[in-house]
Amino acid sequence: MSRYYWAGCLLCALSAPVSSLISPSALKNTRAHDVRTLFSAAPSVEPTTNTDKSIPPEEGQNHYDAVVVGGGPAGLLSAIMLAQKLPPLSSLSSSAKRVVVYDRLDPPPPPDNLVYSTDVSKYYLLGIGHRGQNALKYFDVWEDVEKASVAVLGRRDWAPGKMKEEDARITMSNKEVTSRVLARDKLVGALKQVIETRYKDVIELKYGYQVDPISFGNEDVRSDGEEAGPPVQLQVSQCTPLSSDGDTEECSIENNQPSKVTTQFLIGADGAARGIANAMETSDEEYRKQRNIFQRLFGKSKQLPFRVTRYDDDNQRVYKSIPIKFPDHWAHDLNYSARSENSRGTFEALPSDANGNYCALLLLRPDDVLASANCDPKVLREYFDLQFPQFSKLLGDDVMEDVAKKGASTLPSFRFAGPRHHEGKRTVILGDCVHTVKPYFGLGANTALEDVKILSQIIESIPDLEKNIAKAPLEFTKQRAADSRALVKISRGMDRPGKIGTMRFVLPLILDSMFNKFMPKVFGPSMFGMFQKQGVTFTQIQKKKRLDRLMQSVVIATILSSIGMGLGYSTKVLAKALGMSCTVVRGSLAAAIVAAGFARSKLSNI
Repeated sequence: MSRYYWAGCLLCALSAPVSSLISPSALKNTRAHDVRTLFSAAPSVEPTTNTDKSIPPEEGQNHYDAVVVGGGPAGLLSAIMLAQKLPPLSSLSSSAKRVVVYDRLDPPPPPDNLVYSTDVSKYYLLGIGHRGQNALKYFDVWEDVEKASVAVLGRRDWAPGKMKEEDARITMSNKEVTSRVLARDKLVGALKQVIETRYKDVIELKYGYQVDPISFGNEDVRSDGEEAGPPVQLQVSQCTPLSSDGDTEECSIENNQPSKVTTQFLIGADGAARGIANAMETSDEEYRKQRNIFQRLFGKSKQLPFRVTRYDDDNQRVYKSIPIKFPDHWAHDLNYSARSENSRGTFEALPSDANGNYCALLLLRPDDVLASANCDPKVLREYFDLQFPQFSKLLGDDVMEDVAKKGASTLPSFRFAGPRHHEGKRTVILGDCVHTVKPYFGLGANTALEDVKILSQIIESIPDLEKNIAKAPLEFTKQRAADSRALVKISRGMDRPGKIGTMRFVLPLILDSMFNKFMPKVFGPSMFGMFQKQGVTFTQIQKKKRLDRLMQSVVIATILSSIGMGLGYSTKVLAKALGMSCTVVRGSLAAAIVAAGFARSKLSNI
């Protein structure tokens, strides 16, 4: 069974390049000036004299209690969390906003816009499972999201070579929490609508802005002291998306003068663009370069070096998105999945609405001719007629021409940031910028929303928060950094290339199913079952699966040893009874087994 059988579990990626995929050249274009220049002097920045949190009136809205960089699901939910949980940290005027969100892209359409049904191939889908739903419920926004989403109650799957409608196998979901699917931009639009209706006096949304840290306010507070230090200083520049439709995160800086903004608390939630995380990495490198070996070993700083671990994608798949309308006699609450023969391609479709409008993705290898732009639509049609005729008849020639014309998009590579998720005492990073995974198992967006819930619980647990805000970033690292690393390593371990990689994926699922069935109190369910368990962290899943593998190995070795000893004893008894040597008996038995296998194969071909 192909691993890509599971690719449609909770996400359907679509035609516009995934917004979290940023090329190095694009990142360079978005900077106001070179990162090294920006941070090389950071460790020597003099602390500001304004450490009593009293902001001069003339500074106005150049200062906020909290700044969120990134206007995606995690970023907007972070802003809602701050509006609900964060007490005032500064002396601001009555008309000032306490929280600001900066995003480089234009705002998405509202969740009730018809474009989500009429142009489904423009928006990629997210599946919201128990982690994401629990986080949204925690901040009382789930009802707003739920009414914009569609329930997925199971999947209808065609195995390779099975092409008739009646050949499909329907598997209904038995999860505790029913997954809900909606376009990512629709989720963002729903959260934006919540902010504009409930928190417009607290939260300010600014689109078309690039943010670069000038100072994290940690020049003299890299130790474990309680003092938070001076505010974070940010350079904010207006920018415009390089793409005409605003579907990518690439943007160019406007020529106008950038402004400086300060804040008591910074949250980096800008996805795989990782602007804040990259700045942390650069700042950390510059800081350590200026310290000699003795200062690094014995100095007051006890922070571990920060870096982003980037894995090369050695099992690449690309995708083309396909809008498809299913007739009324097809269920509109199922995930449709089919795999072609020879594992060339996988077709996955998830509902965009409750009316049968689906968005599908065709997963291919990068070197496949069908993955190229402007491929022959007749060749694409022939491929669908041969491998996916049940879907081909639902796709018009105009759809085939559009799909053939566009180039394939890539999936994100595995990355994680660590070993800490904070910088100094006022900055936290969360979401995809600290744990980027491929969307096969629906863990990325859900874990990002869960990050916000955990940060909120930390903030709520700190007494006299306005004086002890410095405790929140460090505690978030303690609770979340190991989990982020475990999430990425588990996901990458299930995406290894080649036949050995497939075996490493499939064999554990089989073993887990067998052992869990016979000894459920000792052995846990499969990795997919563990993902659905509520209240279980990825670190706990990783440790449990390692223990299961060890115990499974012991049980299997014990059984094989017992069988070997039994065969040895039986051979001796038989040899003694026949008056032959054990070697002759073993050889005769081996020859008999080979002959029986050969005869069976011959008979099966008759």
